[in-house]
Amino acid sequence: MKPALRSSVGRLATVVLSLCLPGCGADPRGILEEVGRAYRAAATYSDDGRVVVRLTRGGDATERVLPFRVAFSRPDRVRIEAYDARIVADGTTFLGAVGAVPGQVLAEPVTTPLTLDQLFAEDELRSTLTEGEAGCPTQLPLLLADDTVELILADATSPPRISGRGEIDGQPCVRVEIPKADGILELWIDPAAKLLRRMKVPTDAYAAELTRQAAAPVGVSVVVDFANASFAAPIPAEAFAFEVPADARRVSRLEPLVPPQPVHPLVGTKAEVPPLEAVAGPPVTRESLAGAPAVLEFFFAGCGPSSHTMPQVASGIAEFVAAHARRHGGERPTVHHLAVSIDAADVTVDALRKQLAEFGGVGTLVRDPQAVAARALAIESFPAAVVIAADGTVADVLIGRHGGIAADVAEVLAATADGKPTVTLVRARYARRLGDYRRDLARAAGAGPGGRLSERVIVPRRQPVRFKLERAWRASGVMLPGNVVCLDGARGADPTRVVALDGWRTVVELDATGREQGRYELALPRDDGVGFLRTTLDGSGRRWWLAGRRGGQRVFVFDAEWRLKAAYPGSGGAGPEGIGAAELADLDGDGTPEIILGHRGTGGVETVTLEGGTLWGDRSLGSVVGLAIGPPGEAVERTVLCVCTGGRLVAAERGREQAPDVTPPVPLTAVFSGPVAPDHAWAVLGLAARESAKPFALGIDPAALSTDWQLPLPEGPRRDGPFEPVCWADLLGTTRRQWLIAAADGSVTVAWADGRVVDRYQHGRPLTGIGGYRDGDTGHVVIATKDALEAYRLADIALD
Repeated sequence: MKPALRSSVGRLATVVLSLCLPGCGADPRGILEEVGRAYRAAATYSDDGRVVVRLTRGGDATERVLPFRVAFSRPDRVRIEAYDARIVADGTTFLGAVGAVPGQVLAEPVTTPLTLDQLFAEDELRSTLTEGEAGCPTQLPLLLADDTVELILADATSPPRISGRGEIDGQPCVRVEIPKADGILELWIDPAAKLLRRMKVPTDAYAAELTRQAAAPVGVSVVVDFANASFAAPIPAEAFAFEVPADARRVSRLEPLVPPQPVHPLVGTKAEVPPLEAVAGPPVTRESLAGAPAVLEFFFAGCGPSSHTMPQVASGIAEFVAAHARRHGGERPTVHHLAVSIDAADVTVDALRKQLAEFGGVGTLVRDPQAVAARALAIESFPAAVVIAADGTVADVLIGRHGGIAADVAEVLAATADGKPTVTLVRARYARRLGDYRRDLARAAGAGPGGRLSERVIVPRRQPVRFKLERAWRASGVMLPGNVVCLDGARGADPTRVVALDGWRTVVELDATGREQGRYELALPRDDGVGFLRTTLDGSGRRWWLAGRRGGQRVFVFDAEWRLKAAYPGSGGAGPEGIGAAELADLDGDGTPEIILGHRGTGGVETVTLEGGTLWGDRSLGSVVGLAIGPPGEAVERTVLCVCTGGRLVAAERGREQAPDVTPPVPLTAVFSGPVAPDHAWAVLGLAARESAKPFALGIDPAALSTDWQLPLPEGPRRDGPFEPVCWADLLGTTRRQWLIAAADGSVTVAWADGRVVDRYQHGRPLTGIGGYRDGDTGHVVIATKDALEAYRLADIALD
């Protein structure tokens, strides 16, 4: 045998053994059961899964790539990005969004331990997760269900079989085939790691339907790659953070995008209510309802939406009664609440009572078997609720299901109790909702922020053009790199230091060569964590730190030795929507820094002392999602630049009655400031997105707040939790410093204060932190990814 052939045979034998031994002697079902046990026992799991859908017709082929990724930390943290849905549970709050339902984020407490029931309880989330091309994300039942193998094999037409072996990303795998009526379900299983690496979905029925529609043969392939699947990869806490858009509202149920019902023609007219058949006692008539408001809910057995509307109507009535009692010394008003069944007479009372209880209805059951009363009130679709004032006029008619029914009922009942006509109120409500619907429709069509979730694309690694980057160091001890702050001479620091988050409760300090100089476990409450760091010097040159996370309830003040000095706000936190932005700066020039907080929701902006004492604030700004500090000046208080609802830029300061605002040419999402202009003059940079979601950086005049320039940035959504995407640094040793702008595609743009690009660098990995410093005569760029913190020195610089 020739040596080369002998070597090839030896390599082949090694591969065969490595593929065969882990699974030899095990039946396919046994392999599946081992995998199921491994997933159920795993403390953590993460992947970068995606679905590839390929359609072929004749000689043409099209391909779509959809997200299918999951990160999980037992018992109650998860991040799911699948198809058009995004779900995050951080151990406290469960948040979910669907691109087809723009402007809404489902928000509710997390159940512990997290269950499939909570993940699939909401209708829109459930349908989005389960009705995609590859079905429900397979990782979820594997991690959370006890009977996953039974679910996989439930509709199999014959037992599973091992059909071969191969490699996925260099990992030996066993290929298990499960025959189904719709074709073959093919699972590529890594028997050593007990991980699912690939899944090919049966598509016979899908292809047949497309073929029927196209009147020509259509081939379909749906393959899921669970890239980087691991039970051991560290998952940063920031992965379980959800940045709720500033203009989105938190809801208890995602509402499909449907136009609001116009004002019913009978609102404001006398109600003609024929007698209703009571299941016990005399009939209900117009006369028996007189003298008190009445709410009539029309329903029928099998009317699914009633399970949504009936609890809301009951809640609205209860809210009105409680509010009335508070205003009138405990007097509780009478409200006639009737559940009106339009079912035929042969449906028994017991069946109707059972159905009413299942719907969650609490009204007195009455019957309208011929729908006479429904027709008299011009009700043509169900469920429907009619509010009748005490004087017998129709105050409101609510048809169908939507999330505002409870508030509508309470509002209309309150108006009738005060003797106010409701026509104007109902018309104004319709006009408002029509405007919201048109806005959301534009979003869903891609004409505004908040539309469908697009897939992030990481561009391949590539060196800059005008200078070369050489790796200077890698901090191997930083396991979960997060946001980075670089301190050098330009920031009043000597010697140079790099400060980075390692996870969500640990800060690491490194010297200019990457050697670890200190590691500090932050003294935070058990359920708190931080995702950003802010720093400044006081008048005596002492350094202070501010730490927090966007959406969190508090920020924390630390001294130079990372001793906790204060937490603000105290117990009770910042409100349900949390903190949108935070800064640390000496605003009034007295040598003592102040904390500046932007609150989401209705909190506006406020400034407080390092000890937590309130100095001033402006709640009129509403939701604040971005903050930057205006230029310093002698004997002049520095302004606070705020990005508010709708992307407006507002300049606020102490004593100003009304902060002036500017509407930029594109809505802002964030704002940053620093001494980046020539001779270290102040510069302001904003991030924004056009209606097409193409992101931009904008140069903003610090005084006039006008836009000086626009710089297009790579597009794509960020997926790896909170990230501070802009910083400034002295990389080149010139009289001008530079902006460093990180993008979701793994690239970094280095730009001058006038918007001209110095250079672009493509790192080839998703970024979690960015920074820059100058040590001696050499500039360095610091880059954090989810598993590495590295610095690259600038070499061979060739500027214009």
